[in-house]
Amino acid sequence: MKTLYKNGRIYSMASHDEVFESILTEDGRVIAVDPGDVDADRVIDLGGGAMLPGLNDTHLHLVMVGKRLKSLVLYDEDDVDRVKELIKNHSSDRKWNMILGYDENNFKDAYRINRHELDELTEKPTLIARVCQHAGVVNTKALEALGIDASVEDPEGGSYERDENGELTGWVYDTAFDKFRAAQVEDTIESVSDDITVAVEHLYTLGVTGVHTEDMAYYGENDVPLNAYLNTIGEDALKFRVNLLRHESVYEEMVDKDPKYKKDWVDKDAMKIFADGAFGGRTALMKEPYEDSDETGLRIHTSENLEALVQKARRNGDAVAVHVIGDRAVEMVLDAIEKYPAPEGLHDRLIHVSLLDEDLIARMSRLSVICDIQPTFLTSDMPWVEDYIGEERAARLYNFKTMQDNGLLLGGGSDAPIEDVNPLPGIHALVTREGKTGVYNEGERVGVFEAFQMYTKNAAEIVYRGDRSGLIKEGYYADFAVFDRDVMNVEADALLEAEVLYTIIEDEVVYQKGGI
Repeated sequence: MKTLYKNGRIYSMASHDEVFESILTEDGRVIAVDPGDVDADRVIDLGGGAMLPGLNDTHLHLVMVGKRLKSLVLYDEDDVDRVKELIKNHSSDRKWNMILGYDENNFKDAYRINRHELDELTEKPTLIARVCQHAGVVNTKALEALGIDASVEDPEGGSYERDENGELTGWVYDTAFDKFRAAQVEDTIESVSDDITVAVEHLYTLGVTGVHTEDMAYYGENDVPLNAYLNTIGEDALKFRVNLLRHESVYEEMVDKDPKYKKDWVDKDAMKIFADGAFGGRTALMKEPYEDSDETGLRIHTSENLEALVQKARRNGDAVAVHVIGDRAVEMVLDAIEKYPAPEGLHDRLIHVSLLDEDLIARMSRLSVICDIQPTFLTSDMPWVEDYIGEERAARLYNFKTMQDNGLLLGGGSDAPIEDVNPLPGIHALVTREGKTGVYNEGERVGVFEAFQMYTKNAAEIVYRGDRSGLIKEGYYADFAVFDRDVMNVEADALLEAEVLYTIIEDEVVYQKGGI
């Protein structure tokens, strides 16, 4: 069936000035641009809106996005008493309470709830994940469920917080946090499939047609999330494009199993490695200590162990995708991948890559690496991060224009559910660098076209689909997002008000404002 899309501004995203008035598609591909008067089986009037290639999020946690949409979340809460009331009234049929999004920076004096307060609110084992998903607080029932008391030793790459008497406060970090996150898992293929479906249907409303996600190590055996994706996503199922990073803890097992994926629907991706934590918990690994502290953050792996993981990926012909936030973490990872470069034709992924200096950027520009950035980290961190790392280092945070100017390929992501999964706030942050406390380092602003490229053209190149996706071009997939206004030519704040009229994947309208 041939479909003619007309009466809008159609941006190819190949260059600023390549804009079409109409396109013709057939069998899920674009077959002509500006075809003129043609016979078509179906005509879709764009109503003067702007059509772009379908947007992609280059780093999130899709299953957890679905869970967030169905769970108690605290992301926007700024009243401790209300938070306690929400926890007290929360009920589910699960053995554990899993609550998302605690952010002490929202509260007066950065208030941090402790396990004894949780004990008064719920009798179930409870884990409240901090917004960064690198830390959380648990109650006594949760500690007892894992047989943990004050005698516990900190695991490699993690820690248990203690009070002045050496007693556990309930706050757990990184690999210690991971133990509790794993313990509360009660998922099945069916429940994870439902999480995926809920998340994808929400993403349709935002013009998102694909994601790069990391879910394989958190929902029981890796077969559970993998089969949930394979059962749920595909040409004859829920149309959506997914690339699956394979967490370091399950990578070798997944390589050995060598499961069959679904090309361009559910594809395998690189080995995911964690090198450090996050600024919020002061666990991002830094070259110099945090302000008013002698602590430099958390090293998830020794240099030797990090190199061993990179070597493992190389033996299997794979790239690595590494969570790096602090400048020392970036330095460690660059040391490893300089020693063991990516296989020919592949590139390594640096995820977040928040704090850089000139030397690190220069080293990165000489390597086969791309950067999965989260623009809204900038606006989330602005109100407090300078207090943690000082003015000089804060000026080197999230310097996206400098990274681009040095030839680095940037992909736009959200790290949802840690941040809002909607791409438009990320694009607004790239264009304005504006948050609640003002404009942060305005010289690092990125143009609106370049910002949208991070979610379209660049996102496709990152997963090696630049020859068939990420552009509106003859022979490319008919994956589109149609907005109600010309998003390339509006005031920046109007980006936040833009609405999606259509989301189209392989020529199928999967979302239409007002109903299909």
